[in-house]
Amino acid sequence: MARRRGFFAELQHQHRQAQQRQAQQQRAAIRAHDAAVREAQRYAREQQRATAAFQRASAADRATAERAAKAAHIAAREAEVVEKNARLNATYEEIDNLLAATLEVDDWVDLEALRESPGEIAFDGHELLTPSPTPRYHALPERPIFVAPAPPTGISGALGGNRKHAAQMEAAHREYAELTQRWQHSLGRIFELNAQIRTRWREAESARLAALADARRQHEHSVTQRHREIAESNARLDDLISGLRQRRPAAMDEYVGIVLANSVYPEAFEVSHEHSFDAGDRELRITVLAPHPDTFPTTKTYRYNKANDEITESPLPATERKRRYASAVARLALRTAHEVFEADREEIIDSIALTVAVDAIDSATGHDTRVDLVRLATDRADFLPIDLSRVEPADTLAHLAGAVSKNPYGLVPLANHGVRG
Repeated sequence: MARRRGFFAELQHQHRQAQQRQAQQQRAAIRAHDAAVREAQRYAREQQRATAAFQRASAADRATAERAAKAAHIAAREAEVVEKNARLNATYEEIDNLLAATLEVDDWVDLEALRESPGEIAFDGHELLTPSPTPRYHALPERPIFVAPAPPTGISGALGGNRKHAAQMEAAHREYAELTQRWQHSLGRIFELNAQIRTRWREAESARLAALADARRQHEHSVTQRHREIAESNARLDDLISGLRQRRPAAMDEYVGIVLANSVYPEAFEVSHEHSFDAGDRELRITVLAPHPDTFPTTKTYRYNKANDEITESPLPATERKRRYASAVARLALRTAHEVFEADREEIIDSIALTVAVDAIDSATGHDTRVDLVRLATDRADFLPIDLSRVEPADTLAHLAGAVSKNPYGLVPLANHGVRG
């Protein structure tokens, strides 16, 4: 029997889980739980503020602050209880709706919808497409200009001004030579700095272009790999569709696996499936592995005791635990048969031989054992006319001549009679 999910079954399972999580947010019990969580968080914040106020309070105000802190603590604990009970109620509602939840959806899987197209794979290196900013170079200093002293005029020239002017001219030339030398030195230093700036810019551009080329190669590789994966996936899909048309057992097993992978169960009631299709008699044999009774919720309600500041659990009575678990097992059997028949629009499957079982440890031998809790053999013609939205699951199993454990919660096995194996 097939147990591990196939390629398409796993894809569908992940997709349906996401859908179910989104749908759960709309359920009344989940909304109540979320509101309770927000309220508990609000009271917790108020408790923190009250405690901080008490610690800051003066001796005279301590009594008032202490009363406020205590009241905030009690309110926070009570809000915590509300949140726990809301979560518990949401869990029980999910389990109680095991059958109703599947009646709200069409379990048929459009295999063509699983066909993939490459689409566009985004290029991750967009920032590498932008060139490095043009470098800002140091401005070149202006070349010094020789300014000659004014020549002597008038009487001063006649009285020896020419000699004085010659000395001024000589001094001006010396100053100009010094300025020119400093300018040349400064010019050489700036040329050097600007060369360094340009070298760093070229290195940055070279690194960018190399990174861009590498990013493009990686992108092309990703695109090529994605196209190859999609081609392989679509080829497997074509083979599956062709196999169903030819009614190949392996193809039918894979399709049933997809259907069952679509069937996402509550966290508190996870199941798995084993199945095989017999093309000769067109019968699907399926085993649904239910969760062990030890994992089933056993709390009736939560309460807060102010006297000892404790949150306590009130357990479900044993009769109620047995009733709830037995009801869940019965719903599980009908749900599975319904999903398979509804999903098989081509009517390839004529009948289902279904077993609901639990993997456990034999208390007498200590060996692993599998305990059958429900056996149901039903034909399409007998099952589909039943209006599952209005039935009592246990009565429906009896109507279909199914065999049911006298005490599923106690893992009492079926008698070896009543339904064909």
